[in-house]
Parts: sequence; C-alpha cells; structure tokens
Amino acid sequence: SNPFVKLHPYINEKSSMPELNESPVLLIIGTRPEGIKMAPVYHALKRAGIPTLICSTMQHTQLLDEVFELFDIVPDISLNIMRQGQDLFYLTQAVLQKTKEVFLAKHPCLVVVQGDTTSSMAASLAAFYLGIPVAHVEAGLRTDDISIPFPEEMNRRMVSMVAAYHFAPTPAAVANLLVHGVRREKIFCTGNTIVDALHSVKEKIQTKELTIRADIKERVMHAQMDGKEIGLFTVHRRESFNGPIDATLQAIKQWILEHPDTMWFYPFHPNPSVIDAVRNAGLFSLSNLYICEPVSYKELVYLLDRATYILTDSGGIQEEAVSLGKPVLVLREKTERMEGVLVGLARIIGSDPQALRDGLEWAASYQKNLKSEVTHVYGDGHASEKIVAFIQAHYDELQQGIKKIVVLRQEV
Repeated sequence: SNPFVKLHPYINEKSSMPELNESPVLLIIGTRPEGIKMAPVYHALKRAGIPTLICSTMQHTQLLDEVFELFDIVPDISLNIMRQGQDLFYLTQAVLQKTKEVFLAKHPCLVVVQGDTTSSMAASLAAFYLGIPVAHVEAGLRTDDISIPFPEEMNRRMVSMVAAYHFAPTPAAVANLLVHGVRREKIFCTGNTIVDALHSVKEKIQTKELTIRADIKERVMHAQMDGKEIGLFTVHRRESFNGPIDATLQAIKQWILEHPDTMWFYPFHPNPSVIDAVRNAGLFSLSNLYICEPVSYKELVYLLDRATYILTDSGGIQEEAVSLGKPVLVLREKTERMEGVLVGLARIIGSDPQALRDGLEWAASYQKNLKSEVTHVYGDGHASEKIVAFIQAHYDELQQGIKKIVVLRQEV
C-alpha cells in the first residue's frame, strides 16, 4: 500500500513507518557517535508528538546497530552505503544521491544532522540543493585548521554554510559561528546532547537496567579487588596514521610496563592502519592490557566512570570524560573542544612521549587529590529538550515552507 516501499529499497523492513499526513522532521544518522548524540533528540521529538523519521546512511554498520539497539531505535530508512574499502569520494556521492531520493519521496520539513561526518555534510548539501532547511546539532566546533581533524573540520564548516538553524553546544561554539558570519538569530546555545545520552546510560547501569559484558566487568572487578587502577585509551583518527599512532602506542606501552598497578583497556578501531600499529607496537604481549574490538556505548560509559587514566583522540570521549569530572589526555595536536582544557580537565599532548608521561602523572595526582565531580561545561543533560522546543515553536512555519517548495517543484 505504500508506493515508497515498492520504489525504494531503502525502507527498513523492521520499521513501522506510518503514512504521514504532515511533512516529517527527518534525522540523518550515519555513524556510532551520531547515533549516540541523536538518540536523545529522536526520543524528545517523539515525546513532543512531532512526526519524525530516521534515515540511517549506515556509514558504520555493526557499531551503529549496537547504538540503535541500546537506545531502542529502529531506523525508518536505511541507505546501506557501507562498502569494503570505502573512501571519502564514494561516501560523499553515495549519501548525496540516495538522500536526494529520500528527500524527494518524503518531503521533510526539516533535515537534522549532527556533528561533522561525511554523512552529515553530504545530506546537508542534498537538502540545500532541494531547498529544505537544515538544522545542525553540535554546531560551531572549530580547530581553525581545515586539515585537522580531517575531513571533519571541512565537513562541519560546509554544514554551517548551508544550515538554517545552528544548535551550538557551548558559548565558545556560539562565538565561533559568529566569527564565521552566521547570523545571531539563527544560533541557539543548547548544550551537547552527548551529556543527555551519557547520564541516561550511566543511570541505567547503576540501576542494573543495563548489563555490562562479562569480560569487561570481570576484569574491572578483579583489578579493583587487587587494588589496581583502571586506564582506558582509544586511538583511531586518520591524522594519527603513518607515524603519530606508532609513537603514541610505544609511549603507552612503556608506561604500562613500568606501572603494573594499573589495568588498561584498549578497544581498538577495526581499521587496517590501527591493527598494524597495534601489532607493530607489541601490545598483545602485555598482561595488564586488555585489547578488544570496539565496545558498545554502555561498556564505554562503564569504563569511563571507573577509569583513573583516560587517553583519547576521540571528540566524544573528551566530552564524556570531562562531563564525568575525569581528567583526560587528548592524543591530538589540536582540539575543537577547548572547554575541557580551559576548566583544567583536559590536556592536549599530541604524540609527544614526554608530554604523555607528564600527562599521566598529572592525571594520577588529580584523581588522588580531587574528587571527580560532574561538570556542566558541555551541558546540563537537557540539550535535546531545548532543541525540540525550538522545532516545536517553529513547526507550523516549517510545514508551510515545505508546502511551498513542493508546489514549486511540481510547477517546474
């Protein structure tokens, strides 16, 4: 009965997508971080009674499926673009073309994208070409170096250029947007939705509504019973390949060998460059290091909440660690999340071995002398509600706008 299902193979068979009398708000999700940060927005839209569809580009597959399961989400549309050995050229053209088809079929009144992925950039461009307004969640992050991080810095700048509404996570992000020429009335400081997701999952872990993987939980419990501290590190970004990641892993290995009183966890990214670096560093031979494939988000939150040492080149983990009051060492030369640095909970160390050693000693001292406390530098846990309140206030206006666009298309 639904012609869209017959004409387009993208509809998720598990979705109960209804026929909509109104143009929906359409959320684009392509990667695991997007899924985590958009889940609270999706559920807030549903609670508000706003017609909403999720289009998953599936830039990630298994990693994203785990997020959907955790947050009880079934995407309505799955583009299934992931291919073995995919590159940025393929991702960009595939998302651009397939989201065009979806937008023409479903006539969304608003396309909501998050962050700085290639999926967000290409989907925003498709919406812009079709005259559909774009809302950007986590807008305004900048390193002021277009190649760091690559290609994320370029992606988020392009989204900012075409977005009609900018949901900035912090006052610093608002300032960045103003500097880049975005009109003040189009910017809304909401906090970061990662804080909403983080506290929701942490609470469910504490109430045992969520169970933790046995291999992770048992190693943490045994370490704590033996009086050992917990360390967590992740390294996966493209700019770390071909040199920096090797120096970083060698420095971490040396510290681990010298400090057997810490149990380390390294959920490594299944990228061939990362796997080669791990093997070349000889990390598999360390008895107090547990190397595993990427853990689901609930396990990540569990480890972050118990860790003394956190080292990462991930933007999301920087936010999560700081939001939990944890010191974090940033394994990058630059970060677009300077708020954590400014409040004294994050240090940028790049791949310098001595900076890493100094940073680890700082983190140990910090944890011994200060109690970790929740900080609101990245938001108060209600960002998604603020975003949806704005959409709700402008919903009638958005409906009228898309009707005019559809009429114009038919006339052409």
